[in-house]
This record gives sequence, C-alpha cells and structure tokens, in this order.
Amino acid sequence: MSPDEATLSLLAGGLLDEEDRAIFASLARMVDVADPVPEGLVDRIGMALTIEALHAEVAELRLVGEPALAVRADETSIEAGTITFTTDVLTVMISVHPEAGLIRVDGWAAPAEEIEVELHQGGDMTVTTSDEDGRFSFVDVERGPARLVLRRPSDPTVPVVTPQIEL
Repeated sequence: MSPDEATLSLLAGGLLDEEDRAIFASLARMVDVADPVPEGLVDRIGMALTIEALHAEVAELRLVGEPALAVRADETSIEAGTITFTTDVLTVMISVHPEAGLIRVDGWAAPAEEIEVELHQGGDMTVTTSDEDGRFSFVDVERGPARLVLRRPSDPTVPVVTPQIEL
C-alpha cells in the first residue's frame, strides 16, 4: 500500500467533523439548485410504494363532460365537475363543487354498500364511510391534487385507488 493509499484509508475510516458536514451541505445546496426534486415526487413515490405493497386495484379515470382545465404538463392531473373511476370490482363517480373558496366532493360507489373512503392530499388524509347506497361526501376540502382510496368490506385487503386529480 502506497503512503497516499494509507493516508486515504485512514481518513476514510475516520469520523465526520464540522468541515466535512459543511462540504456535504454545500454539495447538497448545489444539487438542489442544479437538479431539484420535482414538486410532489416524494408523495407520488410513497403512494406508488403503498399501492405496490397493498397490491391495490387501481381505478381507471373516465371523464363525464368537459374538464374545466387542460391536463397539466408535469403530471396526469385534471380538474372537472364530474369524474368516474372504474375497476373490475367497483365504479366510483364524484362531483366536485366549489364552496366559499373550498371544495365539496360528493361521491357514489357501485355496487352500493358501506365503503371506507379516504381522501389523500399531500401528506393529509380524511376518512369517511359511505352510506348503504354507496354515497359519501367530503366538505371544506382545500384545492389541490388529491386521490381517493376505497376499502370494501367484502375485500378490505385490496383497496381501490384512483389516479391523482386536481380539486
């Protein structure tokens, strides 16, 4: 082993000091400026891993009527008044209504039964249960990207997950 290799090996085995931490912090800032993490990426990765881990049924998006806004370029996210999601086991239709700067989401699931419905927005989750006719609602919802996760009592281990939409 050469003297340079011995010195390098000794340094590599040592503890980090304040100068090392300052260098790493500087490198992190440079990477953040040159190649920042896209907004929402961490949440999308977390949801993708959750879906994979749960082996979830992913609902297909079907628009009813014309969307109010065009599809955003950075992700598949839309805004519309009425949206239908379909899978082999469940169909869910939601209607989105603005109310005093917030959003009200009314939904119906078929086949009709009491279903646990989660509304995910960023790191927040709101839970409700549909009535026996499959109807549910969320009130005072903030605008922004959201998705639904529905858990059927007939098969609670396989949730139905909708694509992300813009409320």
